[in-house]
Amino acid sequence: MDLKYIDIGINLMGKQFAFDRDKIVEESLEKGVGLIITGTDMRSNKDAASYLKAKHPENVWCTCGLHPHNADRWNPDYKRDFTEFIRKNKENIVALGEAGLDYDRMFSTKENQQNCFSDILELAEEMDLPLFLHERDAGRDFINLMKEHPSVCSRSVVHCFTGLKDMARQYLQLGCYIGITGWICDDRRNHDAVEAVKLIPMERLMIETDAPYLTPRNIKGLSSRNVPWNIAYVAQKIAEIKETDTEEVRRITLQNTKKFFGL
Repeated sequence: MDLKYIDIGINLMGKQFAFDRDKIVEESLEKGVGLIITGTDMRSNKDAASYLKAKHPENVWCTCGLHPHNADRWNPDYKRDFTEFIRKNKENIVALGEAGLDYDRMFSTKENQQNCFSDILELAEEMDLPLFLHERDAGRDFINLMKEHPSVCSRSVVHCFTGLKDMARQYLQLGCYIGITGWICDDRRNHDAVEAVKLIPMERLMIETDAPYLTPRNIKGLSSRNVPWNIAYVAQKIAEIKETDTEEVRRITLQNTKKFFGL
């Protein structure tokens, strides 16, 4: 099957897809959208890997991670189980993550978030896997930890970017890729992200939905639950911002994604 897009971040194992998960995957693939299922804790990591083993869908992969909201769970036993799980399921896991720092709502302490993130950066080095990363209101600490692991920077994508142009510039200087979601379509709050997208070179961009969240606004007929094929609207908006055509955005971001994840 020829893919038009690969959605690098879909929360497929969440409860909002529990009743029609197979249908979402089937329709996505019919529309030419490959999927990378986001892992945020051991339950979602295991659910995603089990789903792929049971269904064997072509052009669907998963990550394995611990979201910073869940970092208080990280301890030597959790790390051991996490590492062993990756080793046993590496055929389906294309990246480590979601991982990173989130100081917005502080569901886990800063210390635990930083320890977890640092350990996962080390695991990425040891296992030779790319990273699917999350950062919110934690730019300075995030950058400093990344600098301690320079070998993984060019194999990292900071997903769901909504921040300032200067933050995007710092990610790019590290060598990171940047993921853009339907947030970019929301004219009420996308000004900073629009300016950042103007700065980001096409060869360092990837696109995603973060479904079921961040449904593109101002698109008639879309339900409140985001779905992977809405990724086309993200590509259209980026094309508008960069004053190019959607096909160019689609082609280059697909190429970037395949190369980055080794697909």
